Amino acid sequence: MRYVPALLLAITACAPHYTLVSPAPVAVARRSMHVHPGIAWNKAPKGRYDIAWEENWTENGATLDSLGFIGGLPDGQAIVKQRRKVDRKVPVFRATMSPQDLVAMIESYYRIRAGAAVFETRGVAPARFLGVPGLQFDFAYVGADEVRRRGRAVLAVVDGKFYCLSLDGAALHYFDAALPEFDAIARSATRR
Repeated sequence: MRYVPALLLAITACAPHYTLVSPAPVAVARRSMHVHPGIAWNKAPKGRYDIAWEENWTENGATLDSLGFIGGLPDGQAIVKQRRKVDRKVPVFRATMSPQDLVAMIESYYRIRAGAAVFETRGVAPARFLGVPGLQFDFAYVGADEVRRRGRAVLAVVDGKFYCLSLDGAALHYFDAALPEFDAIARSATRR
């Protein structure tokens, strides 16, 4: 029995460490944006494919809902880490991208990273984000785990850099439950 505490310590040392994000103004994505969540969230630890300009939160677990921030991504960088010698790559961000190119970049991210065999754009509309004209992009997809998900992203290019806030959630409940909070966070977003 004296080995049980050591075993539990070893197991918990291997578990990812989430950090509580309180419902108060907070800097995100390398302090490139400030947002004001209305509820507590859990900041996820960096994953192996996360880029330096990225931060991810979840309320109920990353497979159920995920809030992603990309802030200040410079021209020539991709929105996901990629190996040099892979066949399928997410296009790198270019400050001169058209709205259609930006949407296609986000779609390719979901097709490649989430393994989305089915991806449907549900709407693209102008939206203000970070106080500038940007886009709102609604979508639905089925990932490699065969769970139907819905998503929304708001994005803008500011001073040649890419900024994005996205919500991804299981379609049956979690997306709709998180959408009002996502929209409020998007409205609260400012650049540093």
